[in-house]
Amino acid sequence: MATSHASPAFSADNLKIYKNRKLDKVTLSEIGLSKSGVSASLSPFEADVTWNSSDVDTPELFLEQIYTTTRISRKNVLLWYYQFDDSDDDDDDSFSRGRAFDVEYRILSRSGVENALSHKNDSSSIIKAYLTEKPIECERKNKKKIRCLGRVDLDLDISRAKKSGKYFGTIEVTIITI
Repeated sequence: MATSHASPAFSADNLKIYKNRKLDKVTLSEIGLSKSGVSASLSPFEADVTWNSSDVDTPELFLEQIYTTTRISRKNVLLWYYQFDDSDDDDDDSFSRGRAFDVEYRILSRSGVENALSHKNDSSSIIKAYLTEKPIECERKNKKKIRCLGRVDLDLDISRAKKSGKYFGTIEVTIITI
């Protein structure tokens, strides 16, 4: 579980946690494929298929044989922000002092598997998902307002995915004042 620290006084009225955060669709280039769908590292290939009577026999292909990578990274995904008034106008760094809060993150698939997203129709088809916390960034919006941002890097491993399509999960964000 990841933990970050920041130092403003905390008020839930000024906290925005994104619900239903959608990531961009995975592009072919992110998994090592060209626009035509052919692997960039392999020449076009055909799987041999044989049949005897009504039985069809095809060799099993693994994702690693088709894609040059099964890992996808999304950097600087904004999950939440917190905006507050800064009462000390004389000190630009006044927001770096005061009470602190801790932030913890956790990913759960729809079926409750930790560090995973699950397919919308088949919970056994999962994408392993890992969060790497980024330091909380606080910026002055204007003379009186400060905004703190909670970003993460998201690493996805599609090697256990059985189906294409949309995958869902929940990112729990727990903010505790100290």
